[in-house]
Amino acid sequence: MGIVAPSDRAEFSGFDAFFDEAIAPYLAEKERDRVEAVAKSLIAAAAAAAFALAVAAFAPFGSANIQFAIIIGCAGVFGAAWIVDHARADITHGLLEKIAGKFGFRYKGAMERPPYYDRFRRLKLIPGHNREKWEDEVRGEHAGNSFLLCEAHLKVKSSGKNSSERTVFHGQLFMIDYAKRFLGTTVVLRDGGILNAIMKPGREFQRVGLASPAFEKAFEAWSTDQVEARDLLDPMVLERFQELERLYNGKKLRAAFDDGKLLIAIETGDRFNIGTMFAPLRGADRVNVILKEFDVVFDLIDVVLKRVERPTGGAFTLADVKAR
Repeated sequence: MGIVAPSDRAEFSGFDAFFDEAIAPYLAEKERDRVEAVAKSLIAAAAAAAFALAVAAFAPFGSANIQFAIIIGCAGVFGAAWIVDHARADITHGLLEKIAGKFGFRYKGAMERPPYYDRFRRLKLIPGHNREKWEDEVRGEHAGNSFLLCEAHLKVKSSGKNSSERTVFHGQLFMIDYAKRFLGTTVVLRDGGILNAIMKPGREFQRVGLASPAFEKAFEAWSTDQVEARDLLDPMVLERFQELERLYNGKKLRAAFDDGKLLIAIETGDRFNIGTMFAPLRGADRVNVILKEFDVVFDLIDVVLKRVERPTGGAFTLADVKAR
């Protein structure tokens, strides 16, 4: 199967030729790296398993043999997984850089905490954490609107003898130029019930009453400018936010209008992923998956910003701004 454009957007025009010219040779080159990584991971896992069985059988550590055997086995599994994941990340970042370049976007793979982190954290669009991983930053322009996005994986690791680690956010952050002028800061969060009192972004923020009981039940809004917030959060905008959640299967959207930008945090998991490393890279299937993810990003920007030129005939949906 060749390249299958996920939509008729102009961005996907000419991708067949681009695949043959630039991507297919890259995947052929990286196939050697994939095979090598899989082989090394299998060797590491087999060696750890053999060592663990030997420890269990010959009991060199007395009563602690079973514990040592389990530790060795787990270390082998983690080591094998690290080898595969490291190779997957390298291949994925190179592939995304080529695809983003075709769109005229700038791409960064593995990265340190980005400079816009403080804005998302200050406005409580992302939760507190003490472990973090950042990757897949894309900067560009779609339909005349500048945007950036990146993926964040944030965790909390507890201390003490029985320490554990849990994910508190794994998803994408978006920052999009917003056409409508505003001077204050307005934050929209999913209604948290009894937790709403601690969701307030700061002392200068006041709660905003929304346009209908249905929206009041769905969202909690705070702003430094009540009049401006009611203008920004008209029913169509709130319906657009609900459509964004449907676009990403209801993943706890958080948004803020701040300093000329619309900030969005949404729990999407790992979206830009080439899939299994235990199958050859040849063919266009993995590229088609990535193109679908970019198409969803374009949908998100259109849902947020694109004008509706006709009556919607009901609640706002993606179809109201889809290119015709």
